Amino acid sequence: MNPWYGVLLIIVSYLIGNLDFAYILVKKKKNVDIRNYGSGNAGMTNVLRTQGGAMAFWVFVGDAAKGAFCVWAARAFGFSEWWVAGAGMAVIAGHNWPVFLHFRGGKGVSTTIGAFLMYDWFCGIFGILIGLVFMLSTKIMSVGSMTGIVAVPFVVLIVHHLSRPPELVFAIFMAVSVLWQHRANIVRLKNGNENKLNFGKKKDK
Repeated sequence: MNPWYGVLLIIVSYLIGNLDFAYILVKKKKNVDIRNYGSGNAGMTNVLRTQGGAMAFWVFVGDAAKGAFCVWAARAFGFSEWWVAGAGMAVIAGHNWPVFLHFRGGKGVSTTIGAFLMYDWFCGIFGILIGLVFMLSTKIMSVGSMTGIVAVPFVVLIVHHLSRPPELVFAIFMAVSVLWQHRANIVRLKNGNENKLNFGKKKDK
């Protein structure tokens, strides 16, 4: 396959990642920028805390679906596993650092879940289960998000050893990017003032 098609795949995946459903849905319903509320993050958790569970659910579905779609499309068009992994990384990067939102996007958790479940659902499920255990035991969303995604490279190594280099690189990228995007949360965790889960809807301020 012509390598320029792969470059086009990466560009299109990045642009699809720019479709930030937290920003889009809140803007459509309330005509406000979600980044001006709560944590200032254009992601599902901030929508959950400031807009309620119903809208947060649809944000998760939209962001996870775009991640899954890019990986699925790359495979459907016959790209190699390196390009498929590249599409997954590109859509996550597009969500985290969207050019159309001046590089102020979300933290990439929902998009990462969708993309990696489509890439390798078996290893992805293990990551989700690990994240859920930590989230439910600490009642802190960021702890669940980080531990679940950071665990994935280790799960890949345990399940596949070193037989799938593209998948391992993809998983490492996910782990590094989620830690980087949660750096403020890590500081709050260290200081003991990280927000805990609250499923009640808060009024906009």
